Parts: sequence; C-alpha cells; structure tokens
Amino acid sequence: MSDTWVLSVVGKGYTLPFREFPPLIPPRPSYCSQEHLLLLEQEVEVLLLKGAVELVPEQERGQGVYSRYFLIPKKDGRLRPILDLRILNWFLKQEKFKMLTLAQVLLALNMEDWMVSVDLQDAYFHIPILKSHRKYLRFVVGSQHYQFAVLPFGLTSAPRVFTKVMSVVAAELRRKGIAVFPYLDDWLIKAKSPELVLRHLQSTTQLLFDLGFSVNEPKSHLEPSQRLLFIGAVLDTTLGRAFPPPQRIQDIQDLVPMFRNGAVVPVLKVLRLLGLFASCILLVTHARWHMRALQWCLRRQWSQHRGDLEGTVKISRDAAVDLKWWIASNNLSQGKPFQQSPPVATVITDASTLGWGAHLGDLEIKGLWSPEEQIFHINLLELRAVRLALKAFLPSLRGQSVQVLTDNTTTMWYINKQGGVGSYLLCREALRLWSWAKDHRICLIANHLAGVLNVRADSLSRHFSADHEWRLHPDQVRLIFQKWGFPRVDLFATRENAHCPLFCSLQYPMQEALGDAFQMTWCGQLLYAFPPIPLIPRVLRKIRQDRALVILIAPDWPRRVWYSDLLQLSTCPPLRLPFRADLLSQSQGQVLHPNLQSLHLHAWRLNGAT
Repeated sequence: MSDTWVLSVVGKGYTLPFREFPPLIPPRPSYCSQEHLLLLEQEVEVLLLKGAVELVPEQERGQGVYSRYFLIPKKDGRLRPILDLRILNWFLKQEKFKMLTLAQVLLALNMEDWMVSVDLQDAYFHIPILKSHRKYLRFVVGSQHYQFAVLPFGLTSAPRVFTKVMSVVAAELRRKGIAVFPYLDDWLIKAKSPELVLRHLQSTTQLLFDLGFSVNEPKSHLEPSQRLLFIGAVLDTTLGRAFPPPQRIQDIQDLVPMFRNGAVVPVLKVLRLLGLFASCILLVTHARWHMRALQWCLRRQWSQHRGDLEGTVKISRDAAVDLKWWIASNNLSQGKPFQQSPPVATVITDASTLGWGAHLGDLEIKGLWSPEEQIFHINLLELRAVRLALKAFLPSLRGQSVQVLTDNTTTMWYINKQGGVGSYLLCREALRLWSWAKDHRICLIANHLAGVLNVRADSLSRHFSADHEWRLHPDQVRLIFQKWGFPRVDLFATRENAHCPLFCSLQYPMQEALGDAFQMTWCGQLLYAFPPIPLIPRVLRKIRQDRALVILIAPDWPRRVWYSDLLQLSTCPPLRLPFRADLLSQSQGQVLHPNLQSLHLHAWRLNGAT
C-alpha cells in the first residue's frame, strides 16, 4: 500500500478541500427537549470513548465553524444523531470520484458463485481529520463544546476520501486473487466455492483487523451464500439474476395507486416514486421505459431549478396508464440477468438529411426520407433509421439479442436508456423502437461506432467522419509471441494494426476481416487481443465462457473490479511491457500515445479452462 496521498491522510489527517475558507460561525442555541438533550449527551459520551470527538479547548470555545447537532427519527422508530454540515459543505470543493456501482458487481458475478458480505463498524472513524481543520467540525450539546477528530457523516467529501483510502486496501486483496467489491463500509467477497470464499473472507478480515477495523457482525453476512443482499439488490447466483428487495417492491406497490389520472400529487411523492423506479433500473427489465411518462409529466409542471418542493403535480393520462405496469403481476419479481445475453447479430446504421442506410452481414438496406422527415433534426433521423433497419431485417432478427452500431452517440444513449428527458421527440421515437422490439422479442444493445469504421452504412446514406486506433509496436509483439506462441487471429484490429494473419474488425468487408470478435467462437486455437479498456470485462467473460486461450494486452490496474478475474484466468506471471515512447502509435507511427505511463500495460497469457 504505497499510495502517497493515502499514507498522508492516515498519518497526518485529512485536509478539508476548501474552495474558499468559511467565516466563523458561532454556536447556535439548541431548542431540543430535555429528553432529546439527554440522548444527545449519551451519544456524545460514546463518541468520546471511541475517540471520534474531543472537547474544544476552553480558550477556543465559540471560535471556528459550529454546526447543529440534533436527532431525527429512523425507520425503526429510534432516533439518529445528525451533524448538519450543509453550511460548511457549501465552502468545499465538489471533487469527482468513482464509487463501486451495482453494474460493475453484476458484470463480475458468475453462475454458482458463493458470496459473503462484511459491514465495517464505524468505518469513517478510521480517517483522522487534520488537527488544524477540526475547528471547522464543532458543535454544542448542552453547555459543552465538541469537535470531530475523525471523518464525520454528512461531510460532502467523506465518501470520496473514504473510497480512495479503502481502494488501496482492496487493491492489496485483489493482488492475492481475492474478488472483493468495496462499497464504502459494505464489502462483498465472491469465489467459486464456499470453502474458497471462507478463506478469502478470513484473509480480508485479518487485513482489516490489522489496519484497525472491526466487523459489524449483525449487519454482515459471514456464512457463504448464493443469495445475498448487496447495494440495494438481491443477488442470486443459482439463477444468475438480481432482484429488487421485497421492501422496495412493497413501497412501489403502496405508492402507485395514488397516481390516478387527474390526481394531484405532492412533488415530493412524485420524486420519491421516481427514485424507487430509478433504483430498479438494473433489476427490472424495461424499468426506464416505464418511468418516462411520469418523468415528462413532472418536467412539464415543475422545475428543479425553482426548488419548490411544496408544489403539486397533476398526473396525466399517459403517466397513469404507464404506471399500472409497475403493479402488474410479476413485472417486478422476475428480476434481471446479471448480464444481458451477448448479441447474436449486429446491425450497423447511419443516416443523413437525404436518407438512411444499414447492413447486417452481407444484407444491405437503404431508403430516402420523405419531404416531411428531411426537416427533422439529424439525431431524430439517426434514431428512426435504427427502427427502419431492424424492421427490414426482421426475419433474421426475430427473438434474438441484437447489437446496434451507430456513429451517433445520442442515438446510442436514447436506445440504451430507453428514452430520456432531454428531448420529447427523441424519447417518443426511442420508446416506439422499444415497443416494436418487445413485440418481436428482440433485445437491443447499442454501441458507438466511429465514423471512419462506419464505411458501408455511411456510403449508403452519404455520410463520413474520421477517427484512429492505437497500434502496439511490432517488436514488442514479436517478443511476446516468441515466448508464448504465435496466434493466428487478432481479435480487435484493423488492416493497419493487425499482428496476425487473420483479424476481426467491423471496418472491412467480410472477405477481408472476420467481422465482430464477440460473434465467433474463441476455443480451439491461441488468440491475440488488445481490446479497448472498457471491453476488458466482456473479454474476460468470453474467455471463460469459451474456455479460450488468449494472449491479452491489458493494464495492471488492481483497483479495477475485473482485476481479480484477470488473475484467476492467468496461467503465468504477466509480462510488463517496457516504457518506450513509440510503444503505442497511430497514423503509421506519426502520432504517439500522450499518456503511456498511466496505462501500466502488461501481456497476460489467459486460459478460460483453468
């Protein structure tokens, strides 16, 4: 664990990231009842024993930044103490960071995996605050003045700093081959067998104990299981599906009946219901589709920028009809597969203001827009072109999982997100497409295809744009092949950067390239792959599914969720690629990669049969 920033935070304390320093805010009188005051004093005594807070020195009382410390009711009826840091948070930088997402977890899970979960006790309290910054975290209970000595809940930057610190711990575990998924203080561990997941659990808890953490056993799930609740989802590896928790389903079914046609509903209720719908996007098929009508109903009557949370919304007929889907039998209880079935067909489309074109393998189709359509925005035309192309190729697509490749990113997003709230016309067109696809049992996934690769469809619709791809230096490739064998197929290449006699690409006609790598079987021969980094999880899954033998060029990034899978598939230590300025290039060596050191590229020999 050599991260300099993490060592500085743990050793010296966390420095609050001020964009400007706040003025002094004196303590405000507390108006809580005697009963609440007693409960607050009891809570502070516990925090003092844990070293989470400390008394403010007598000579400093009244100075610094004081926030309200009060009680709010919990769902179980008990009271929770809250430090209201809203004023302080206004002065802090809003720094971006990446937390673990449910989508990453689902992509990494396999059928028949075994799981355990670990909840860390008082996790934030292990991050100290820089002593000179503790004066910004003061509060008063009764006549006593206190300040937080550790990271408090409610600080806007707390999730970021805790995630960055714990990512170093997770990386150490992944280097040992442990598949661990940390979401703040809630950690999931998965393995192929109950015995292995228990060994990994022991290694994880031992490291956490060595670092001073303790496990909250009542909130943890320490017995190996194939059905477990994590990040708001019920994960079932025997079925390979994720489900909404029963309480969430019940909350939706309790709320929806009040949203009748013409009913006047408080804005907060609408936002609450939309929040519940959003939490089901990865867990319920077509969830996004069936929340769009209510989103547009809200948008037309209420503006988030005005912030009037006391307002009301009149429910439209379209929204009321669409909401019935949420309480129809089995729509919520079916769950959703961990990963969408890989597409068995790829349709490539393009559009111009004159017409549209598409191809599916050797099949081609094109058409002209009507005079009325020619005045539409190009984004709408690109999206409509997808539906027209799919309809033309329907005999080959019915009942299949289909990939749509388009060089229009707006089209890609409106398909994948089943509509949107940026443009009503685009949303309506996307939902029309999804309704048609559902009727014909077609599952859609859209991906972006750079204009330079969209040669055929572009020629059909008379449209073109340009792009590049990186090429690994052939001398380095030759050394790798001499050590591990000479593959015949380069899975992700173009004519200019292919390193094998055969290559897969969507850029060239079938007689020159093998087409989409994910549409072919990978077993039976040694293959070579240097895929785009976002495709690595999909590549690893394909290797495992096809029991393939692949030489993979990929970064040595143990903080990524897929890293433990990479180690499990590896048959020997990876080869670190040397740092040379021309290791990656474009345009026949005229353009060099601008940030090569950050990639930490390695060659990995992977075997999906291990």
